[in-house]
Amino acid sequence: MAKRSKLTFLRHGRLEQEALTFCAALVLALVLAVLSPAFLNANNLASLQTAIAPNLIVALGMMTLFMIGRFDLSVGAVMGVSGIASAMALDAGAPVIVAVAAGLALGLAIGAFNGLMVAYVGINHLIVTLGVLYMTRGVIEVVMSGQLLAGFTSFPPGFSALGQWSFGNLSGLFLFALLLCVLFEAFLRLTAPGRGLLFLGGNPRAASATGIRPARVEFWCFVLSGGLAALAGVLMTARVGMANRYMGEGLEMQIFIACLIGGGSIAGGKGSYVGALAGVLFVTLMTNAFNLLSVPSEWQAVVIGAVLVAVVVVDGILVLRKAGRPWANIVGLWPARLGR
Repeated sequence: MAKRSKLTFLRHGRLEQEALTFCAALVLALVLAVLSPAFLNANNLASLQTAIAPNLIVALGMMTLFMIGRFDLSVGAVMGVSGIASAMALDAGAPVIVAVAAGLALGLAIGAFNGLMVAYVGINHLIVTLGVLYMTRGVIEVVMSGQLLAGFTSFPPGFSALGQWSFGNLSGLFLFALLLCVLFEAFLRLTAPGRGLLFLGGNPRAASATGIRPARVEFWCFVLSGGLAALAGVLMTARVGMANRYMGEGLEMQIFIACLIGGGSIAGGKGSYVGALAGVLFVTLMTNAFNLLSVPSEWQAVVIGAVLVAVVVVDGILVLRKAGRPWANIVGLWPARLGR
């Protein structure tokens, strides 16, 4: 009976996939603890917190877009350029608050551009955000062309404190990211606009009929994604004490995979911020396993690519099953009948 109640709770909260991802992350952590004694080392645990925190902040914005059937491939570049913007402002002698505002404003502006192009001009979100990814990376290369590989490294103590404070053995940045996750999940579960995100992603026409304005919601979701990526970039710059051209490089694929594994869908209408946490936790542990077990970089790319293909295929199958397509049709045993 208890088991049935638990399953009912998960099903009612639409958290079945999230629970599976958390379990997979737990199993992976246990395997790593057995295979590598260094996994439970204090330095490795601190490194995991440092990796999880910015990824989770960015994933909260990406999951919001997943809920409405969109995604943002520019988040890694936005994270990098926003950290550089704050560092440049500090290098020019600006106060800490102005430098932080500069980084956040740049991320919000890029998010607003993405939202404008997608929601109001009608350009496909893949094309827009992929184009912005390449443009932003180009800007980073131009700006950093005269800098050393380390980039900007001299920051005032007040700025560094933003990313380096701690509570016991827990990183303050990690705690902040968890708090944001809790607040976003509460927004999703307890407010009408939060529930409206899933409604819009699942049935746009019905959502429009109830008064939800899809273009406006879509625009602000992209602004949120850009702002959270910028926030992660500024805080990580303060955390590691440097801003260089490599920050956030390749992050978009990690976040994309994390959101899919965590219960999101590229078709929209599903997902949760708890799921974003679960997905980020799993992907971060997988990356940590590569490092601890000394997996060659080329094989790391193979595994990550295979995981991406697998989760996209599974997501596509689930979308087709939700639409009522039979298994035999999905695997190609007979063609779909048009008009039905």
